[in-house]
Amino acid sequence: MPVTFLDLAPEPVSMGVALAVILFVIAVVILLAGGLVLFLWYRKRSLRHREMVRPDVAPALDPVQANHPNQP
Repeated sequence: MPVTFLDLAPEPVSMGVALAVILFVIAVVILLAGGLVLFLWYRKRSLRHREMVRPDVAPALDPVQANHPNQP
């Protein structure tokens, strides 16, 4: 009776099919990790030549305000 409620295969899955699925999942994970590393490397390389925008003249701060932790 439980077989009718559960969608079970009539025969156990052969070892070759299970091994193929496991190897496929491992290959997909390795390819995704490699793609992530390549993407992060290319992004770091492209941002290397970008310069920070800095003001020419920084406003002089009051020494009391410069040491205050709540000041930006």
